[in-house]
Amino acid sequence: MRVFLLSVMVALLLGPVAARAETIGLSTVHRPDYPSALAMAEMSRLVAERTAGRIKLALQPKSGDTESFTLQQVRTGRLAMAAVGVASFHDLVPATTALSLPYLFESDDHVHRTLDGPIGEQILASLDDIGLVGLCFYDPGYRSIMARRPIRTVADMKNLKIGVPLSEMARATAQAMGGQAVSLPGGLVHEAIRAGLVDAAEENPSAYLSAFLASRQKAATGVYSLTQHTRPPEVLVISKMAWQLLSPDDQKLLRAAAEESVKLQRQLRVEREEMARATAASLGVEIVREVDRKAFADAIGPVYARYAADPVVRVLVERIKAIAAVP
Repeated sequence: MRVFLLSVMVALLLGPVAARAETIGLSTVHRPDYPSALAMAEMSRLVAERTAGRIKLALQPKSGDTESFTLQQVRTGRLAMAAVGVASFHDLVPATTALSLPYLFESDDHVHRTLDGPIGEQILASLDDIGLVGLCFYDPGYRSIMARRPIRTVADMKNLKIGVPLSEMARATAQAMGGQAVSLPGGLVHEAIRAGLVDAAEENPSAYLSAFLASRQKAATGVYSLTQHTRPPEVLVISKMAWQLLSPDDQKLLRAAAEESVKLQRQLRVEREEMARATAASLGVEIVREVDRKAFADAIGPVYARYAADPVVRVLVERIKAIAAVP
C-alpha cells in the first residue's frame, strides 16, 4: 500500500509521465499454483495490458500469514488488495455467514448463480461498512474430510479430532457432525496431522492436491471422504483508501478485470479437481464417494438455528435456497 501511495504522490507532483508507474500490491495466502492465485495473476496481466503498463498489480504471496491477518492489513491500508476466505468476514459483516453455512449449495450452478447475482452483489456492497470494496468472489469448491479412515456416516466422526479453519462456524459444523474440532491456521493443518495433534482435517480438493504436491509425497491422510459439507467462497477486496485514489475509469477497468479473472478461476478449479483425483490415485489415496450426506445435513441443524437467528442471514438463506428451485 505504501508503494501505491508513494507512486500516486509522485504522479501528482511530476505529472503524466510518473503516473505510468502506479503499482498496487495484490496479496494471497495460497501457493502460486492455486486456482485463485493464478486467476489473480491473470487479472494483473489484463490490467497491465489495458493500461499500457500505467497500472501494475504486483502479486504478493503471504503464505505465512493467516487470512484474518491479511484482511486486517487491507483494512488498515498496509496492503492494497487481497483474496481471503469469506469466513474472515463473519465477525465483521454477519451477512457473510450465509455463504459458509453447511449443506446450503446443491451444485456448481447454484453457487455461481448466487455469487454472480443480486445476493453476491449485496454481500460485496456490504463490505463498504468495514472500509473495503468487494470486487468478486472466487469459488474454491466443496470442502470435504481428509483422514486416516473412511468417513461415511455421522458415527464415523465419533472421537475424531478434526482440524478446521479459524472460524467459529467451521468449528460448530465439525462438532455438530460428531467430531472434536481443533481450530488451526491453514498452513499448519498437514503438519498437525503428521504430528498426531489431530486425526483429520477439512479441505477442498485443490488445496489438498497443492499440499502433497508441494511435499512430493503422499498426504498425511490416506483417505479423502466426499462429505462436501460446505462451500465458502473467497472474496477479492481492495482497500477503500486505495480504491478512492483511482479514477472512475480505472475503477471500472479494475472491476472488469476482476470479473474476467473469475471465469479463469472456475475453469482452473475444475481442472485442479480432476488433477487431484488422478494424483490421489497415483499416491494410493482412497476417495470415498458413498457418504450419507443427508444424515450429516440433518446433524448440522443446530448450526443453522444459531446463525439464522440473525434476520438478515435468515432472509439470505431463504433467497439462496430459492435459487436452487429455479430452472
